[in-house]
Amino acid sequence: MNPADVVYKMLPESYFRKIRDVYYKVNRLLYPPLNKQKFRDFLIRKLNIREGMVVYIHSSMDKLNIDFSPFELLELLLDIVGENGTLVFPCWHYRGRAEDYLDNADAVFNVRRSPTTMGLLPELARRHKGAVRSLHPTTSIVAIGAAAHDLIDDHHTDIYPNGINSPLYKLMGYNSRIIGLGEKVVSLSFVHVVEDIMKDNFPLQTLHDETRQGKVIDTDKKERFIDTLVPHSNISNRDISGFFNKHVTNNACHSFKYKGVNYFAAKPTELFEELSVLAGVGSTIYG
Repeated sequence: MNPADVVYKMLPESYFRKIRDVYYKVNRLLYPPLNKQKFRDFLIRKLNIREGMVVYIHSSMDKLNIDFSPFELLELLLDIVGENGTLVFPCWHYRGRAEDYLDNADAVFNVRRSPTTMGLLPELARRHKGAVRSLHPTTSIVAIGAAAHDLIDDHHTDIYPNGINSPLYKLMGYNSRIIGLGEKVVSLSFVHVVEDIMKDNFPLQTLHDETRQGKVIDTDKKERFIDTLVPHSNISNRDISGFFNKHVTNNACHSFKYKGVNYFAAKPTELFEELSVLAGVGSTIYG
């Protein structure tokens, strides 16, 4: 576990946030913000983003040190992958635990209207004229580009949020990358794909047995009730960073800092294979 994670666990969250904000201010003094051309070169050279790729993006605009707007960043990413590529973002619409959200009788997910809580860049993607958003009631995903409908359209038909019909699982059928912009691997939701594919063969129960329903308003403004499984309390204690540092190769997922900012790049197929082998011998992010 790195020093920042140790401090996070020891201090109240409000104190940690203050320390973090000071760190980012100092970092911006030490390193001048990257302009659009330099950041484009970085995305291509360091994160290996290419034309025609499917790229799943975790992001934090607050942590990035760039001198252009989030809207311009989205356009830059779209330009790099081109008309044959696709950008994909997490786009769920609530905070806290999925089961708590579904326990609220008034909870409604409007696929066209509900803003995402996953950050500014996914929200801009959601509002893009070419965006396609999945109907999944707890783990909605949004995509823009050539493969958007193939990735998104049947996500809600699988009760496993990251099962075979999920966009994350389908990444492995494409030339794809998962990247973190200003984020560490703690945000890497792809780790749950192995759990949902292995099901009872995974060493730990990660989803409740009981199927739950979420109320959804679809793109035709029709009300639907969609079934899903929700996370088990077993998954609350996990150490993704420590597990990856110890067990996962840089070929599958490479984490690094560039000018004081955290980034990562993962290859979905290679990462899935490594995590599956590790789970097969009882080694998981849950200890």
